[in-house]
Amino acid sequence: MAKKGSITKVLISIVFIALGIGHVIQALEHLLNFDLNGVLACSLGVLMFVLGILGLFRASIKACRVIAVIVCVLSAASFIMTLVGGSLAGITTTLVWAILAWLYFDIS
Repeated sequence: MAKKGSITKVLISIVFIALGIGHVIQALEHLLNFDLNGVLACSLGVLMFVLGILGLFRASIKACRVIAVIVCVLSAASFIMTLVGGSLAGITTTLVWAILAWLYFDIS
């Protein structure tokens, strides 16, 4: 029987892949258009996608934890920047990303 932590890790990995796949496609479009700012803006989504793939293939725990911390910090920073900017668009999304990344770090 699988442990609860491993099932949760797989489910969060699938969520990260689902959320990050759109950003990967956008990053490729920005890269083809030579838009470096667009690629940097999509870096959080790309990192989430990579973390999801690493989680599904049971990569090194240290690598997964490092990427999870980076995703959590970038998401939290994006959340704070959105609040400071006065925009309400994307606040819940970035907060959920930060919480999921922290949960992923906690269970791995």
